[in-house]
Amino acid sequence: MKNLLLRSLILLSLFIGTTHKALAHFGSKGPFGGYVTCSMVYDSLVYLGTANGGVYRSTNSNLVAWSALPVGLKSGKISALAHTGSYLFAGTLDSGVYIFNGYVGTDRHWIKINTGLANLKVKSLLALDSITLLLGTEGGGLYKTTNKGATWTAISSASLNNASVTALVKVGSRIIASTLAGGVFVSNDNGSNWTSFNDANTLNIGGTISLAYNATSNELAVINKNGLYILTNASTTTTPVFNAAQTGLATGTVLRSIATNGTNWYLATDKGVYATPTGTINWTAANSGLKTTDVVVVVPFRTSLVVGTNKEGVFKTAASSIAWVENNTNYNNVVTYSMETSGVAVVVAATENGVFVSTDLAATYARANKGLTDSLNVNYLRFFGTVLYAGTKNGGVFVSADTGKTWTAANSGLTNLNIKKIFASNTNVYVLDANNVLFQLVGSTWTSIQTGLPTGTVPSSLAFYGTKLLLGTLGQGVFTRDVTSGSWTAANTGLTNLNVTSVAANASGKKIFAGTDGSGVFVSDATSLSWKQTSPVSIEHTTLMGLDGSKIQEMAYYAGYIFASYRGGLLATSDNGTTWIAGGNQFNLPSYTAVYRISFVTTRVFVTTENNALYSNALSELPTITDIDEVNNALSASISISPNPTKGDFNIQLKDLDATVNSITIFDNMGRLMQTMTQVKGMETITVSANYPTGLYFVRLNTDKGIAVKKVVIE
Repeated sequence: MKNLLLRSLILLSLFIGTTHKALAHFGSKGPFGGYVTCSMVYDSLVYLGTANGGVYRSTNSNLVAWSALPVGLKSGKISALAHTGSYLFAGTLDSGVYIFNGYVGTDRHWIKINTGLANLKVKSLLALDSITLLLGTEGGGLYKTTNKGATWTAISSASLNNASVTALVKVGSRIIASTLAGGVFVSNDNGSNWTSFNDANTLNIGGTISLAYNATSNELAVINKNGLYILTNASTTTTPVFNAAQTGLATGTVLRSIATNGTNWYLATDKGVYATPTGTINWTAANSGLKTTDVVVVVPFRTSLVVGTNKEGVFKTAASSIAWVENNTNYNNVVTYSMETSGVAVVVAATENGVFVSTDLAATYARANKGLTDSLNVNYLRFFGTVLYAGTKNGGVFVSADTGKTWTAANSGLTNLNIKKIFASNTNVYVLDANNVLFQLVGSTWTSIQTGLPTGTVPSSLAFYGTKLLLGTLGQGVFTRDVTSGSWTAANTGLTNLNVTSVAANASGKKIFAGTDGSGVFVSDATSLSWKQTSPVSIEHTTLMGLDGSKIQEMAYYAGYIFASYRGGLLATSDNGTTWIAGGNQFNLPSYTAVYRISFVTTRVFVTTENNALYSNALSELPTITDIDEVNNALSASISISPNPTKGDFNIQLKDLDATVNSITIFDNMGRLMQTMTQVKGMETITVSANYPTGLYFVRLNTDKGIAVKKVVIE
């Protein structure tokens, strides 16, 4: 009955989705917050860079919510942002610079543009016109492009060669640059030549990290290790005099960055936000409502202010009356270690800030750490029935019978309290410790089940089929063992890659799967234990971006599908790996971070990423299937499609098919249902009028002897 209800819900969701011709993207599901490293305002939008979580953009000028822009980035370490009026650019600390002008359909993505860039540690960016930018590096000086990043040319300057160029700003017709150790420099010819622009307060002073120009007062502000200095007549003077400007600041305040809205200066510090009118400097704290004083940037935006913090994300206020409110909706770059789901709406996340529980499908979260003494270091979460288990780095295993409201330690029998993973079948719970020892919970005591494993084996994953355990290892392949007793036995026939990252089994236990690091997924009958490599696991846009679908990070089973993840992608198969389809629209999944947990509620799939927290999508985007074990590969082989590839129409040839076809469905690589044909019995040739976009499609034939699947490419 439960299975029937589940399939009915999925079928209903599919009907609704195809009726409205809508296809959702993976969306942020929190917990929200995180780190801000840099900011930029362009037109009606605010852009934020993060320490490890890529780029975010406000969804509108009212700063209601944020949208992630992570696709195509090979690094989430954003250090600089710039907009030329036509193009958006992002600099990273370890992967160079990117332009946001790639398209896949209507979706946008980043493209790396590093040609000529000898140093990939970007510290600053400045747009000079629609296609011209300057780029400062860490220890590699300054670069310029005049073709929107297609090529970069190093600027030869004795003062800037091998310098760390920390900030760039326009000052009238001038360009001002700061270097970490050398002070301030000026160019009067769009960055081609540079001269020193210092006095004793700035020349060769270390820690020069931030510049801001106030066009209204024609003042330039500079932050270095000795404090804050302001220069008057910045656009015209040839003999700069930088005056100390710290009146009102507490001794020892660490200055992070400075900004202005023309009327006021704003400082981001380790003691929060400070503000002062221009002219007579007298800083006053402006922190009312802030949850943290660990502030990195202040962003004046129209009549508002936005601040970015370390760890707690984003806050906003009206500039005229300081009253900060949290502004983190969909801003989710909290470091996340694990995630678990249950039932219709329960979502649990273990983050750098502790464990959070949602009972409303990740709409809201509550902290859930009472009794969890190592709450900031929870490596793994797992439900066993209604009981929630947490494995920690320092405190071993904790158990909660009330979904995280209270926790108690459960470590009897463990020899190492650093727990890497937790696994649960319908009848048993297992843990893997940092010494790579597997334990099974027997009564209230953990008991080692290592017998039969070679010395030095590194287990990676555990799955359950029939009365057996299936163990994946990194380097030794897979092992099997009876649930109740016995020794592990290697089962690697046909498994050409022994670096197994994840294992899974379907609901009946008749098929088992092994995901590998470099060879994709293998499948085996549970009885024969002879592995066969499945079709390649990849999504078109992730392949375009150089992401390797053969490096499987996690696998899971749900509702007739085996799911497999890799960096930037999630795929699913309902025919034992003969065909893989995207597990929903993959845009929004970061291209630079692992997808290392997959879990499900009744209607949605959730995945965990390292620095962008949780993402989720509706299961309704996957076609409803009958049962994974009904796929008949022999039937599939007896069907031909011609022409294939095709420019449009194609024929399905059934004359060699020894089965009765009841219906045919066609869906695309994203899982969208394109066409259904039911009047097909007795036909040897079926012509399909395929007015579909260019791409890969799957033809599914439902017969009296099972399901057959064929691929067709439309050019």
